[in-house]
Amino acid sequence: MNASQLIQSADDREQASPGTFKDSLPYKMQLLARILQADYMARIAATGIAPAQAYVLGELWLEEPLSQVELARRLEIGKATMGKTLGRLEAAGFIERKRDPRDRRVIMIALTEKGRSLREPLLGASADMDRILVSEFGEERLRDMSHLASELIDMLRSESQ
Repeated sequence: MNASQLIQSADDREQASPGTFKDSLPYKMQLLARILQADYMARIAATGIAPAQAYVLGELWLEEPLSQVELARRLEIGKATMGKTLGRLEAAGFIERKRDPRDRRVIMIALTEKGRSLREPLLGASADMDRILVSEFGEERLRDMSHLASELIDMLRSESQ
C-alpha cells in the first residue's frame, strides 16, 4: 500500500467510525435528559417533590382517578417503580389510594387537595424552562426538536418490539 492509499484508508475509517461515545446521539440525549432533569429539580426543590412524582401528579391533573396500572402505562415505567413513587406521594399526603368499587382488585389513585395545590408551582417551573428554551432557540426550532424526539422514541419503540 502506498502513502496515498494509507491516507485514504485512514480517512475511510475516520468517516466510518462514530468517534467517541461523547459524540454519539445516545450519550448526548442522555446528557441532555440529565441536565434538563437537574434544572427542573432545582426549580421545584421548594415543593419537596421529585420530577418523577411531578409527572405522576401531572397525569392525575389531566384525569383522575386513575389506576396504578394505567399510570404506569401512561408514564411508561414499571408497575413496581410506580408503586414506590405512589407510596412516597401517599405518605406525603399528595394522593390517596382507594379500591375501585366495581373491581376490588383495582387500586385507584386520586389527588388530595395538597396534591392539587402543587399544580401551579410545578407547571410554572416547567413553563419557565420552556420560556428560556424558546428565547434561546425560537418556538419553531424547539417544536421541531420536540417532534424529532417523538419520532425517535416511536421508531426505537417499534424496533424493540
